[in-house]
Amino acid sequence: MTSLSTRMVTALKTAIRREEKTSLIYEQKAKLATEEKVKAVLTSLAKQETGHARKLEKALERKDISSLGAKKSSASAGSLSLKNDDIRKLEVQTEMARVLAWAIRAEENSFKFYTSLSRISKGLDVAELFSRLAEEELKHKERLEAVLARL
Repeated sequence: MTSLSTRMVTALKTAIRREEKTSLIYEQKAKLATEEKVKAVLTSLAKQETGHARKLEKALERKDISSLGAKKSSASAGSLSLKNDDIRKLEVQTEMARVLAWAIRAEENSFKFYTSLSRISKGLDVAELFSRLAEEELKHKERLEAVLARL
């Protein structure tokens, strides 16, 4: 059982706040989106970010993450593919591109954040959790990039 240092507790609290904030922003952008597929993508990402926050809260509650070592199957965003309609209004494409570009930047920042936390917590059980979250954020980013490339 590896007890978390004050530094790691602070890192976990910061990570939780970031995930909750990102989830809230995805939810807000989903409400404003006019394209149903964009709403679906953003709603799915919001749920996944909330899931990340819950994983981090479990680690924080226990002050020990050795029991979180087992990799569980994560909730899938499904296929984040958006099919081009025969005719799509320029405004819709622009909105989608803006929202997806913002989401890509957010996922990239989260990937960098968790990668850094994984490095500074090397040797602690919490490093594995941070590493897994970094991988999940990178997958989100790659999926969003694929969707954006299809516009």
